[in-house]
Amino acid sequence: MNDVIDRLARLTPSPSAAATEDAAADLRRGHRALSRRRIKRAALGGAALTLAVGGAFSGIALTSGDDVAPISQAADNVRLVDYDGAQMPGYTVAKVPEGFVLQGSDQYVLAVARPDDKSSISDFRDKIVVTLESPSSPAEGATDTTVNGQPATLVTTPDGATMLKYAYRDFTVVIQMWNTIHLTDEQLVEFAEGVEVTADAKPSVG
Repeated sequence: MNDVIDRLARLTPSPSAAATEDAAADLRRGHRALSRRRIKRAALGGAALTLAVGGAFSGIALTSGDDVAPISQAADNVRLVDYDGAQMPGYTVAKVPEGFVLQGSDQYVLAVARPDDKSSISDFRDKIVVTLESPSSPAEGATDTTVNGQPATLVTTPDGATMLKYAYRDFTVVIQMWNTIHLTDEQLVEFAEGVEVTADAKPSVG
């Protein structure tokens, strides 16, 4: 019996070198495939993260070079829009800052303010006001400009308001914009070019 067992054992093939090499090659190929899959997943994950971050910050204004100021226009700038409401005695207007109304007027002043402003028209804070005054010399530091082709001056007052002055008949039209209203100088001139003085207007005294 032992002799039969020994013969059968000799008939069982032993692992060849070729088979061992094939198994090792298969193992290396499996490792490489696994590595490629991991790299691909990492790349896709990175791209998704980039898109998510880009979307989260897409609303932020971009900067150019070393400039600190954003390329886009500042958010608090105000547009001028056509005015189609009722006019007030003393002055008519063609345009107003967007969201503003004619608050009121008397013989001396027209006030342009936000709709919720309940202050007196003689309180010039947070408003554009139009008045007439006697001619006077340009203030120190004034900038020359024009209104409807006529000479005008722009000056910043000590409290930070912008004042635009230009001649009208025997008087001077004065348009004062408080510093909380962010029209540019060019927009303030555009507003002035739409202002008409009526017979009801009188120059302020004092």
